[in-house]
Amino acid sequence: MNILQISFHTSPFGSLGEFDSGGLNVYVQQISKHLSNDNNVTVVTAEKAENFKSENLIFYSLNLFEPGLSVEDKEIYLQEFKKKLEKTFNLEDFDIIHAHYWLSGLVAKQISEEYNIPFIFTSHSLGVFLQGYNKERVDCEKMVMMSSNFVTASSNFENNLIFDSYNIDRKKIKQITPGVDKETFMCDKNQKRENILLSIGRIQEQKGQINVLRFLNNFKKVDTNFLCYFIGGPSGKSGDEYLTELEGAVKELNLESNVKFLGNQTQIEIKELMNKAKLLIHTSQFETFGLVAIEANTMGIPVLTTNKGSLTEIIKSNFNGYLAEDLIDGQVNNFVKGLLNDDKYFEQIKVNCFEKSEKFDWHNTAEEIENLYKSVLI
Repeated sequence: MNILQISFHTSPFGSLGEFDSGGLNVYVQQISKHLSNDNNVTVVTAEKAENFKSENLIFYSLNLFEPGLSVEDKEIYLQEFKKKLEKTFNLEDFDIIHAHYWLSGLVAKQISEEYNIPFIFTSHSLGVFLQGYNKERVDCEKMVMMSSNFVTASSNFENNLIFDSYNIDRKKIKQITPGVDKETFMCDKNQKRENILLSIGRIQEQKGQINVLRFLNNFKKVDTNFLCYFIGGPSGKSGDEYLTELEGAVKELNLESNVKFLGNQTQIEIKELMNKAKLLIHTSQFETFGLVAIEANTMGIPVLTTNKGSLTEIIKSNFNGYLAEDLIDGQVNNFVKGLLNDDKYFEQIKVNCFEKSEKFDWHNTAEEIENLYKSVLI
């Protein structure tokens, strides 16, 4: 098959954790790599990036805007992207299109209609997540979903949300679980763990890092022997302001000796930190899946989360993490204190994490996606 992957608003092969780079990027990277074993895969973005070709995989940037541009300001480049795409590639050569995020979906819809090429849509994030959400975006998402051959969902939560919020035929929604890069996230079982806590995600209000600081301020009443690393750079129009707010809160709460902002890190650097850490604190309000939680579990790290959506399908309290209604809770403190101070308890939780994450593999994800493509073409 000749497969076109469209990631309009962010370069899938760019640095993770800054600007708009996150789970979507990992997803497109991984499925493209695995699909290219038996297919010709072309990945195209509008974000400025360095092009490359690797056997059956081509990555091409149409160089329309800088990575730091806000998503809202990228929308004006959609038609220019489509025109440049048509000039750069013979679109009729592609058997199927896979669009990632709603902006890519709008382009894929047009190409599909004009060239009679089927397309698959994966949202990665949904407009209904946003408080006081933009109705125009939600309407566009629904239009894309209705026009696509199939919509993929990464979790039961996302599956139900798409069905309930967008009124999409359940038969059109295919649930395909993301995976973990087992070559990158390989736990060093001989590495001694330290009292390191991690918060991983782009610095934006929706990720809820301020709640991590509030938790740490409360937790230090029972234990002060810990260090929390925040990994990720500012994202969105208010990302820099939010980082300033977080840094101010650290000073106000006297957490300077317990908190460090590391900014953007490579996956290798994140893996090295995970090999030393004992807990991931996940406070993102909305997730279609929660890839970082599975990556943490693969590294033997339990996950403390307040997410009431997709994370409930991944985390089981006192087994491979803790699902909390509120982080300011005595039981939460007891769980974290046990991880930091009771080696035997942490080792048991670590084994549980390995067990829970074993089934997640990008090879399986790509195989399911490839089978979905084939079903459309048949």
